Amino acid sequence: MLDDVRVLAWGASHAVRLCATLIERAGARISVAEAASPDDFAHDVIIVSSDVCTAAQRSAIAELKAAGKYIVCDITAMGPQASRAGTAWSDAQVQAISGLMDTTGFANGEPVRIGVPFAEISAALYASAAIAAALRVKRLRGIVQNIDVTLFGCAASALTTFLPAAFAGAAAGRVGNRHPACAPWNAYRTRDGWILICTSTEEQWRKIRRVAGVPRLDAPRFATLRDRVRNVDELDRLIETWTATLNTDECSALCERIGVAAGPIVTVKGLSAEPNFRMRHADAARQIDAGGIDRETYGHVSVFGVSRLADNAHAMSRTTVDSDALAPHVGPLTGIKVVEIGQYTTAPLVGKHLAALGAQVVKIEPPDGEVARSWTPGQAGTSYFFALNNTDKQTISLDLKQEADRAYLRTLLADADVLVENLRPGALAKLGFGREALGEINPRLIYCSISGFGIRSAYPARPAFDTVIQAMSGLMDLTRSNGEPVKLGASGADILGGQAALFAIVANLAGPSRQAGTFVEISMQDVAAWCALFASGNPAPAGVVVLCIDGHVWLDSDERLSADALVECATRARCASLTRTSAVAALADAGVRAVPIARVHELIADSDFLADVLSVARDAKGTFWPVLRVPYRLSATPARICNVPGEPRSPMVSAACVSLT
Repeated sequence: MLDDVRVLAWGASHAVRLCATLIERAGARISVAEAASPDDFAHDVIIVSSDVCTAAQRSAIAELKAAGKYIVCDITAMGPQASRAGTAWSDAQVQAISGLMDTTGFANGEPVRIGVPFAEISAALYASAAIAAALRVKRLRGIVQNIDVTLFGCAASALTTFLPAAFAGAAAGRVGNRHPACAPWNAYRTRDGWILICTSTEEQWRKIRRVAGVPRLDAPRFATLRDRVRNVDELDRLIETWTATLNTDECSALCERIGVAAGPIVTVKGLSAEPNFRMRHADAARQIDAGGIDRETYGHVSVFGVSRLADNAHAMSRTTVDSDALAPHVGPLTGIKVVEIGQYTTAPLVGKHLAALGAQVVKIEPPDGEVARSWTPGQAGTSYFFALNNTDKQTISLDLKQEADRAYLRTLLADADVLVENLRPGALAKLGFGREALGEINPRLIYCSISGFGIRSAYPARPAFDTVIQAMSGLMDLTRSNGEPVKLGASGADILGGQAALFAIVANLAGPSRQAGTFVEISMQDVAAWCALFASGNPAPAGVVVLCIDGHVWLDSDERLSADALVECATRARCASLTRTSAVAALADAGVRAVPIARVHELIADSDFLADVLSVARDAKGTFWPVLRVPYRLSATPARICNVPGEPRSPMVSAACVSLT
């Protein structure tokens, strides 16, 4: 992968440290310096955070960027051009001003800070992928470029389930452990605790309704997904009359048997006893049992696994490079061909970024199209959610239960560089596309499988959605509202899992010519647990949320002011009778820095969101769509978001336009 690449992590921010950890996992050699001059090291890449360093270091970083000798990746809160640039912002403050904090918490409660440094972790993952892309460009074209990554852009980009309402002119509120577009989807009481149950299709709803055996669930007011979302309060009460008759293990086992995603809430300390975590990370589990969780425990958990694709694959390298891939300013992955078999968030997120980086991405959808296409709101028969996650792809519909369509997929895969999918483990193998078969079809293929619990799993038959993984990885344990665990408002486990997959794929593409196919395995639970363990071993100051007449503001606690002292300051400033803007000013006069907690719909008028995050694309009919830029900027070979795909075409209609040959 990135063997023999020399990287300097220069700075003390979490994002720099985590980015270095990820790149080291891909084979790079890492040097770490918090204060030394970068000239003290030999390196290819320098990772910095220029907004949290001294003036002298900022000057040195500017000189390094101008020299064009190294790939310099600068991870900052707001980016060099933002209206808020030049100020150090904590992860919690970025969560507040990006709208991310306001989406987390219960509908009748206050906003909640996510219990892991989500913006910094997300920035580290995206920065790692961007660095790998820049290394590929350097190897193929000899171009050395700089990279800017913003925490604000990473946080706002995670709002794909909430921004659609803002695009439609509505205000999206907090939903607690619910999903804004699916029901039933919540935490339900059992006889001995809580269970997360998540459904997204009519088939899953019918299964839950059948096993629950609650007659009132057959009422017409629950007949459609839209009806269930509209009547979700009553629906959840009825579901809980069933779950309350079972213990958590019984309910989990029953849901697993019928193919519905479900699972218990696990504490971070309890990860060592969680069956799947212990099976996949026995060393980390033993260390937690023996000495608890410290600042380095997370390093014993890998966010991706890499192995040979197939034992029967013949060694084969690609000896030619597409001439377009050598052009000076095209995307880093121009000439790369990708097949995506994905739905919802994880694999589609990977495909979106690979396409933005220049790859040709063909998305395979079922005959009726991906379910998320029909979610509301949207336009022209397609949801905003689907558009946000699937820009710049070619889409075709295949029924992989039919041999003719499987044969068409084999043709696509024969000339592909990458296959990425987030189906249930074993689903592709049952269709004739297991690792050995893929190795025969294409000996040099990079095959990336993303699943909730991994291929080698204690739960081989258990489906998993984002909320279940958040529950079973420690994320919800660290994110609490008045002591009660609550999921991240954003689909955190899905997004982080997709980002880990993106990095692993691009890192493989950045290395020298491959001699054999590669299998990349992503377990979303692994990635989420990695984040939870890092946060638990590297705790952030508590901080407080303060109520104002038009919303809330966030105050970071520090060694000078504890959370209790901040509450007292807010009370003296009479924040409850002030607007957020006035409260921030009043607290500043008292020597306390506060930031407003933005609502998602307010981002549409935020200058930094408009400049750094929001963009516009068009579909084949000329309709304009609001879309999101990628939160990393490569100075010489930028990623681009241009198009929203239309309805998927059948292979007979679109053979010419989707051929990967």
